[in-house]
Amino acid sequence: MSDNELYIGPTALEPGAPEGPGTGHRIAQLLVIPLALILVAVILIFYVFFQRGRVVGPSMLPTLRNEDMVLVSKGYDTPRRGDIIFTWVDEQGQRIEVVKRVIALPGDTIEVRNDVAYINGQAEPARGQVISPRHSDSVDKYTVPADHLYVMGDNRLESEDSRYIGPVPISGAMGRVVAIYAPFQRIRLVR
Repeated sequence: MSDNELYIGPTALEPGAPEGPGTGHRIAQLLVIPLALILVAVILIFYVFFQRGRVVGPSMLPTLRNEDMVLVSKGYDTPRRGDIIFTWVDEQGQRIEVVKRVIALPGDTIEVRNDVAYINGQAEPARGQVISPRHSDSVDKYTVPADHLYVMGDNRLESEDSRYIGPVPISGAMGRVVAIYAPFQRIRLVR
């Protein structure tokens, strides 16, 4: 090299020089886009389409356990028998949030014998309900009023439900439980 030449190092035009963005840029593209999509999905799931709920107490065993964190659909305008819902009940003048299973719909005739519900003369489907013949309750035939639901816990021994508090208004239902999202080992859809 002569005194008049200035060396500025390798250029992109030299053979063997990297072409286009470096490896760091490609890794960023591979991570940032999926992470952004995951963030958007989490926001949609936890804040737009669903609300979060926490199960308190043993009334829904074995389906739901105490302290399960659940996703609850927003709005609830088409109740179905078997749905698990979050609703409000009035207990001594205070609104208490509870989670129960819908047993009967408006206009249904319900009768409870030994903690088994009979809806329009048919026994409810077996869902693993906890029932004890020694500590069971019965309820005479009853027609569920318009705009109300008859709800019961799956753990009939530990559930304060429509057998004691009467039917709950559909308007008080906050939504249907669709999944358990915590604790990690309990993550699953709920039916």
